[in-house]
Amino acid sequence: MPLVNLKSIFPDPKNVSWAVGAFNVHNMEFIRAVMEAAELERAPVMLAVASVSIEYIGLELLGIAALDAARRATVPVAVHLDHARELDLVKRALDLGFSSVMFDGSALSFEENKDKTCEMVEMAKDFNASTEGEVGIMSHADLGGTAVQTDPDQAVRFAQETGVDLLAVSVGSVHGMRSQGARLNLDLLKTLEKALPCPTVLHGSSGIVDEDITRAVRVGVGKVNIGTGIKVAFAKGIRETLAKDGETDALKFLRIGTDRGREFVRNKIRLLGSDGKA
Repeated sequence: MPLVNLKSIFPDPKNVSWAVGAFNVHNMEFIRAVMEAAELERAPVMLAVASVSIEYIGLELLGIAALDAARRATVPVAVHLDHARELDLVKRALDLGFSSVMFDGSALSFEENKDKTCEMVEMAKDFNASTEGEVGIMSHADLGGTAVQTDPDQAVRFAQETGVDLLAVSVGSVHGMRSQGARLNLDLLKTLEKALPCPTVLHGSSGIVDEDITRAVRVGVGKVNIGTGIKVAFAKGIRETLAKDGETDALKFLRIGTDRGREFVRNKIRLLGSDGKA
């Protein structure tokens, strides 16, 4: 199965009853966990590479590993640049072969966000890559900040004038939450889905209660980003292994972490309804 963009996963993105999971990966073990889950569930997935991962290991090293895994898969896999705040990083990812890119200008003025996102969309056309923008500001469990929920009028104008394939919205989720508890503004989400020409994206979904994720998918959310939950599952597997028998062989406890991550991803794939859609 060749590397794909989101347009290949969703030929008719406003007429689907499930969402694709975009799982943040930080090293080979995370890539392996997501790919094993996708193959077992026969589900399309996105391997999402974010700035924190790039700072940890580097865009080229992590990106090449993700791209190689995607090209070897028997299910559709997109490799996605997540939350880029500089257009130079977008260009580097596209040059490397990423099939999907996101520019996050949510902290900028509306006009600057729109203009820079337009530049990203134009760049991506030459690479046949899908594009994602963001309107509204999400808070972060560790960093704080004041959330600003997405204004529907601004969102529609942004989507129409930029031509993005997906729009990330702020409707109550929180980045970095390590346990569930966040509730979504489903009325706002319904309004956005009805008004927008493209599907919406939920970020920070690890902290959202499962019931709200299911409802969001039914409303029409096309992509759900999942990051913190995989890290928590991975870390728990390693901690339990070390506490149990003092294992010192890193390959053994990394395998346990990978196994726990894989099962977490499988459960999320089923929650999104993307199992069996490959």
